Amino acid sequence: MELLEEIFFYDCAIMEMKMEKLHIEVPPSPFHSLSQVTIGRCNELKDATWLVLVPNLRFLWTNKCRKMEEILSEVADVVGIPYSQPFLKLESLHLAELQILKSIYRDALPFPCLNNIFIDTCPELKKLPLNSDSAKGNQITIWGESVWWETVEWETSMQTSIQVEPEEQQHFVYFVHL
Repeated sequence: MELLEEIFFYDCAIMEMKMEKLHIEVPPSPFHSLSQVTIGRCNELKDATWLVLVPNLRFLWTNKCRKMEEILSEVADVVGIPYSQPFLKLESLHLAELQILKSIYRDALPFPCLNNIFIDTCPELKKLPLNSDSAKGNQITIWGESVWWETVEWETSMQTSIQVEPEEQQHFVYFVHL
């Protein structure tokens, strides 16, 4: 699997990708080359915590997974991997039609490479894993439905370091974080 760059899970009945305590002796992950993951219509999948094993993930698209409640669960903390900060190379995050998604990750994460986030029809997602240190020096554009924007909760530290530029594009508004 060391040459695998893209993976698509689509219309699958996977309920869980079980992660147990790992004993990795060499730092490179078995998914070291994987940079693009698409998960779509996997209706039994509740999370995608296995993504902590993808240190070079650049693009993540997740959509129409009826039971997806979170992207990374707390299990990510107990796995015992040498690269414990997920999404360090993530450039684009696309989440769509995840009706019960409540969390991407429970805490703020550093996103030194993140350029854009697209949120569509994720009504239960109230908080993004961002704080004023998450993007240090780069700009993140976030697209989301107007209705979703009204419910998003921001950390207090974020409120002073953000610049909001609403622009109507059909039913989407975008927000720029500096």
